[in-house]
Amino acid sequence: MVPVLLVVLVVHVFGLVLWISGLLVTSMALTRHVQETSAEARQALARLERIFLRGLADVGATIAIVAGISLIVTNSSYYLRAPWMHIKLTFVLLLIGLHGFVAMRTKRFGTGRISLQRSDTRLMVMATLLLFVSILIATLIGRVYLRA
Repeated sequence: MVPVLLVVLVVHVFGLVLWISGLLVTSMALTRHVQETSAEARQALARLERIFLRGLADVGATIAIVAGISLIVTNSSYYLRAPWMHIKLTFVLLLIGLHGFVAMRTKRFGTGRISLQRSDTRLMVMATLLLFVSILIATLIGRVYLRA
């Protein structure tokens, strides 16, 4: 049974990596997109942003969430009482919200319904990195120091 849990944990981490990567490359492509003046280049960047969101971020989020729920279900008495898990889940909820925000802004900017500034897109990059590091700290350090 333990090897199966290890596989699920690896899948969970893999999903998180895809998720964060997708949000980062989407936000970085948006940073370039807001500076681009060529219509052809803007269309190409909008297509890439959709690919990054759908192919990396959405898939990664789904994998990470499903695997994470599977891990919690396997040992709910431990995970649901662990203070670090509640902190981590708070950051995960914020990441889900950021994901929706990035997706919405990307779609609206790509269709010309809104305008974005380079500083807006940089904030998306920084927010993604901050939440990623927060999740890592809550999980790795919190697991050691925040015990029930």
